[in-house]
Amino acid sequence: MKTLIVEVIDPAKLAELVTVSKKFCGQPDVVGIGKGEIPGSYGKAYQTEETIGANLLPALAELVKKCGYEVILFSATTTGSSLAGPLAARLQAAIISEVIAVDSDTEVSCPIYGGKVVAKYKLNAKPAILTIRRKYFEKAELEGATPSEALEKVQTLVSLLAEHEDKAEGVPLEDADIIVSGGRGIGSKDSFAMLQDLATLFKEGAVGASRGAVDDGWAQPSMQIGQTGKIVAPSIYLAIGLSGASQHLAGIANAKCVVAINKDEEANIFNRARFGIVMDYKKVVPALIEALKEEA
Repeated sequence: MKTLIVEVIDPAKLAELVTVSKKFCGQPDVVGIGKGEIPGSYGKAYQTEETIGANLLPALAELVKKCGYEVILFSATTTGSSLAGPLAARLQAAIISEVIAVDSDTEVSCPIYGGKVVAKYKLNAKPAILTIRRKYFEKAELEGATPSEALEKVQTLVSLLAEHEDKAEGVPLEDADIIVSGGRGIGSKDSFAMLQDLATLFKEGAVGASRGAVDDGWAQPSMQIGQTGKIVAPSIYLAIGLSGASQHLAGIANAKCVVAINKDEEANIFNRARFGIVMDYKKVVPALIEALKEEA
């Protein structure tokens, strides 16, 4: 099926979508959002620096209709989600969000009910618009770069007046291989400094938080992990002072190894954890920090 990838020019995100596209076609086309070369080999490449969905939507819809794309792929990110829904409405097309598996060129799977159930859907109508959850698919090897042409008819319906970026230090949560995450059991904002000390001892470590910790002002919203936060898939997820609410567990469904530290032995997080320590984290984390420093 003729497939179009729409994504910011980011090698990691594009590589995952290329892997998914191989389930539908031999070589997809792409719309790259941003500046610079578009990494990888595509049938045809279009490019735009427009990042506002309202401005990009008319041109994108026109391209899909003109070229007859049957599958349109977005990452399930802020950019992808802001475009996929309105595009589906404009085209009166089918849309499936947060896809975690492509079982065939007509069947896909995605989690529902906060990740408690995985539903399988059959694509009966075309075009089909899919948003793909990050870290669930291997990254394809992107070779070279594809020359692009400008995406035509981008209209300025909305103008950006100001933009403020909250820059986080270290590795982004979505790309971190090891995440040290704290919940309400941490007790205070100052205690998150201890988690940061632990995360910095790992080469690709980052600090996350539950919604409760964010709501209490102990952590920034950009650190929130869960159904209403970021979806992560690290090799190791250290859950410290986290109760394990279903909404949070939905955000770590693809974590390879969960290690829980909680003094409440009945905390739900232990049902998800491969390893668990029933103890006050203030005794465990400092000892772990010292052990890692000795190994360094």
